[in-house]
Amino acid sequence: MSERDWRASVHERRILQALQAVPEPTPAKVRKSLNGLGHLDERIHGLKQDGKVTRCHLDLREKDGRLCEAGTAAGKGSDVTPCMAHAAGPLAARKPLSEGT
Repeated sequence: MSERDWRASVHERRILQALQAVPEPTPAKVRKSLNGLGHLDERIHGLKQDGKVTRCHLDLREKDGRLCEAGTAAGKGSDVTPCMAHAAGPLAARKPLSEGT
C-alpha cells in the first residue's frame, strides 16, 4: 500500500467514525460533523436526507487526483465508499473504486 493509499484509508476511517457519531443524522448535522474534520462546505456535495439516513459525497481531489467518498450517515449503519471523479470540473459521474475508472 502506497503512502497516499494509506493516508486515504486512515482518512476514510475518520470520516466513517464521524458519520457514526452523528445522532439523528440530518444534512445540517452531517455537514457540521464533516466541517469538524476540516472539510469545507464547497467540498461537501449532495447532502440529502432519505428517511433516517443522510447521504453525501466528499470531493477529495487534489493535485490531479480523482478521489471522492460517498458517505451515508445512519448511526452504526453509516458507510463510506471511495469513488472516482473527473480530475477537473464539478464533482459528477462518480463510480465506486471497485468498478474501475
